Amino acid sequence: MTGNVRDVLEAAAAEGFATPAAADAGVEHSTGFLRRGVDQAPIRLDAGDLGVDIGSGGGLPGLVLAGLTDGNWVLVDRAARRCTFLRWAVSELDLLDRVEVVCGDVVDVARGSLRGVANLVTARGFGPPAMTLECGAPLLSEGGRLVVSEPPSGDSRWSQGVLRELDLVDEGSWHSGSANYRAFASGGSCPERYPRRNSRQVVDPLF
Repeated sequence: MTGNVRDVLEAAAAEGFATPAAADAGVEHSTGFLRRGVDQAPIRLDAGDLGVDIGSGGGLPGLVLAGLTDGNWVLVDRAARRCTFLRWAVSELDLLDRVEVVCGDVVDVARGSLRGVANLVTARGFGPPAMTLECGAPLLSEGGRLVVSEPPSGDSRWSQGVLRELDLVDEGSWHSGSANYRAFASGGSCPERYPRRNSRQVVDPLF
């Protein structure tokens, strides 16, 4: 990565796409998505692998993780202004050969060509737990992981019944820096009916 990621994150804060505090801690917080526990190997994304960051906003964690890994990345956001910023940031960080910005709803993306092909899906502040699982799980290939950032007490947030329905296995949580994270591994058989439209997810959440 030839550009300065911290300068890009400061620009994101200046544009209102990240809070100053989030931008300041952006590299540390994003790196935590890969670290896992002391007795577990870090999560990798090698050349030829695909990562998808849903609800990328100002680029956290997707932009940072793209620079830390060798895989390809897709940054998904539905706001045109944020997508314009993300495309500028990708160019600024010299990541055009490995990073694509998709401007659209994650529901549509998860029903398109990216369905079932991601080795890693990341979500920071994407939405409620049920929506995060429902939108993230369909993107995963067999063995792929969905990694989300957690509030300090997140153990009760995830329904085991819904995880089984989406063919996800809870791999547990870890703490890195000042943040918490949780990973879910996919069996590769998320039912075709997911994700449902956003309006349905809002009025009838999975849990």
